[in-house]
Amino acid sequence: MKNILYATDYTEHSVSALRYAYDLSSRIKARLIVLHVFDVMTFTGTTVISSLRQTSKRLYEEQYSILKEYCIRHLGNNLSDMNIQIEVARNISITEETLLKVKELSVDMVVIGIKDKYSKRGFLEGDIAKKLITKISCPLMVIPNNSIATEIKNIVYATDFEEEDIFAIKRLLEIAAFFEATIHVVHISSKENDEDENQMAWFKEMLFQKVSYPNLEFDVLVSDNIHDKLNEYLKSLDADIIAMLERGRRGFIKKLFHKDVVKQIESHTTIPLLSFNIN
Repeated sequence: MKNILYATDYTEHSVSALRYAYDLSSRIKARLIVLHVFDVMTFTGTTVISSLRQTSKRLYEEQYSILKEYCIRHLGNNLSDMNIQIEVARNISITEETLLKVKELSVDMVVIGIKDKYSKRGFLEGDIAKKLITKISCPLMVIPNNSIATEIKNIVYATDFEEEDIFAIKRLLEIAAFFEATIHVVHISSKENDEDENQMAWFKEMLFQKVSYPNLEFDVLVSDNIHDKLNEYLKSLDADIIAMLERGRRGFIKKLFHKDVVKQIESHTTIPLLSFNIN
């Protein structure tokens, strides 16, 4: 993993996500790209359009200066020594610009903070996070407000026994291996039966054919309330990250966040959530 992109609206309430992104990137020796997407109202008047064109360079310089000062204020003065790259872009769509930057800058993972009421543009307002989760080609990490970067010891991967989960776990190992963290592969069933245990045994065998990592544990849990059971499991492990595969309208995420993926994440996630999208 070489490049991590963190997209921000540079409000004070996104500072914890910035610090988390930098701490993670520095620990795994990746470059942190800090991106701010700004927008300027457009008008039909010829004079106004001409004026906007003339001030385009100044707008970029101003936004770049603000973002740089934001990073210096919260991360330190020597950005050039910290493997940080600052990017500003003009686009009415934060989602579209983020996806463009992922391709343009060969980004390996995107980090975003959860929207709060103080966000000037509503960074995760509406469908932005949902679109990123379903369209992005690299892993997406969603950081809850006030998250503190710590040594990553326990990562929970929620599985529905799909072959694509194996691919996602292989990607997850790129992070876990740096910390020698334990990955807890868990499946939550609504009723106790031998089929789920057999499925887990099959999945474990398939996984070990593809990966070689000593710190893997496997659990099958039973509960009528999948969400509460998962939260209980996360707390019992003092988990640092919850990871799962984005499956659109099917599978574990649908069962876990059945009303609306993003709203449920925003409301209930208290630790970083790492989403993998298999296109």
